[in-house]
Amino acid sequence: MPSITFLGTGSGFPEADRFFASSLLLLEGKHLLIDAGEPCVHSLRDRGTLIRDLDAVLITHGHVDHIGGLPALLQGAMLLERKKPLKIALPGEMIAPIRAWIHTLYLTEEGLGFPVEWIAWKDKETLILEDGSISVTPFSNRHLEQCYRTLLAADSALPCNSYSLEIIAGNFRAIFSGDLASAGDLAELVSTPANVVVSELSHVSMKELAAVLGEADLNALCLIHLSEDIADNREQLRGKMEELLPRINDVFVPEDGEILDF
Repeated sequence: MPSITFLGTGSGFPEADRFFASSLLLLEGKHLLIDAGEPCVHSLRDRGTLIRDLDAVLITHGHVDHIGGLPALLQGAMLLERKKPLKIALPGEMIAPIRAWIHTLYLTEEGLGFPVEWIAWKDKETLILEDGSISVTPFSNRHLEQCYRTLLAADSALPCNSYSLEIIAGNFRAIFSGDLASAGDLAELVSTPANVVVSELSHVSMKELAAVLGEADLNALCLIHLSEDIADNREQLRGKMEELLPRINDVFVPEDGEILDF
């Protein structure tokens, strides 16, 4: 039975009661970590042997609230004597700096005790995981181009790749929005029926998201990464989205640690 465990549902704004972005998807007996916001290693450790059993880490983009927990996860896996290979898929321009970062933190890939396979996302190029039972397709969005280019002294030559993810196993199809520039970034993804869409609601509004999802064939919608102005009114948010999206069977606004079975 597919399930999603919401390890961290917070936005990039630090909050006492919500961790940074990280979700654990269970499909076909495989565990996929979507984003590695801290403190994901502690959340995984709290769930038994997942640090040793994790099959892949899928990073949507390089903002610190989506990747800041990755070095601690690798160190934790080393200390727990993981042997199983680990796939880490992420924007290609991040691979060399992150490997250098890990080295700077006095970790060596040779010393981890397990092989790491670094995989660069390519827009709409499907990645087949494990025994071929799971496929992951990244869809490029403009989140980083919009956010980073507005920063003081931003480097215009720096690649700014950010992705939404389509994950399919058998008849189950899940969409993870990552962070978006606009709700329209999801239009192509939701043009095909899906079991669940896990969408951020920090960089787009409820009405914008509803306008894109209004005609979509979806069983469930999970809203995470909420902006600070709506994060404290989760039931009100859920009720409003149910009004805006009457065709969707279930709307969830999960708490950290909540598990949804499908």
